[in-house]
Amino acid sequence: MAVADFVKSARESFRVGWKIESNWTDPVLFATYQVIRPLASLLIVAFIVIIGASVGAASNPTFDYNQYLAWLIVGNAFYAFVLQIMLGMAILVHVDRTRYEVLKNIYISPGTLHPYVVGRGLVSVVNGTVSVILTLLFSVAIFNGLLHMNIPLNFLGVNLLMLIPAVILGVISLLAIGYMLCAVNIVSNRMEFILGDSVSGIFFLLGGVIFPIALLPSYIQSIANVLPITYLLNTVRESFGLLRGNYMSDLAYLALTTLVTLIIGIAVFRLAEQRAKKLGLFDRKSEY
Repeated sequence: MAVADFVKSARESFRVGWKIESNWTDPVLFATYQVIRPLASLLIVAFIVIIGASVGAASNPTFDYNQYLAWLIVGNAFYAFVLQIMLGMAILVHVDRTRYEVLKNIYISPGTLHPYVVGRGLVSVVNGTVSVILTLLFSVAIFNGLLHMNIPLNFLGVNLLMLIPAVILGVISLLAIGYMLCAVNIVSNRMEFILGDSVSGIFFLLGGVIFPIALLPSYIQSIANVLPITYLLNTVRESFGLLRGNYMSDLAYLALTTLVTLIIGIAVFRLAEQRAKKLGLFDRKSEY
């Protein structure tokens, strides 16, 4: 498929996906819906940290929980990309095959499934971007505005030259993982409701979202160190000035894990596509 045709098909897929995702309500309520889950998760963890730090202040007076909260807020905010992409792409095949019954028509069309999946995945990226921005703004408004905690988050001081490449690479790696989730659901019909939550939960635990991966057991750290989300959050925090690390090294590891994930994702999707074609799974319906 020519690049122009791929881009055109992905653009139309994005337009359809955006209408499906957002046309059920007004923009304000839609934005609220996008931000409430990551913000609620952040507030739960943040207040646990605040209460725990106040109780344990006598035993560990050197602990700077304001700095840790800033670290936590940024990690939790950018985790919204993981949540949106995993949940959105995990359910995509089931919805289009069973509810709308259009998957088989998309498969035999000249556009094929690949640009369609990419376009629908980009809708989740936009939703994730909205969640990230609103979560960061609400976090500063709550902790610095209402609670006067002086958390060191300076949006004007963010290094965009460091942030933008990291986010682009991270999003590509997450879309590749979403490709794998679509592939799994093409050849199965009982995992669509748990797959996205399960994978995003693994990334939440192992990716350094709410605590450094150095606190994990050594054998678990080995797994965490091959996940793109680990290096995505490291580079993002470095761009915010919240982590002292080697940015170029983390960016290189992020690029490498993204490339590997992309190759595996495309290969897995093609294998699933061939198996589904052989067994006639594109028009299979799940009856509950």
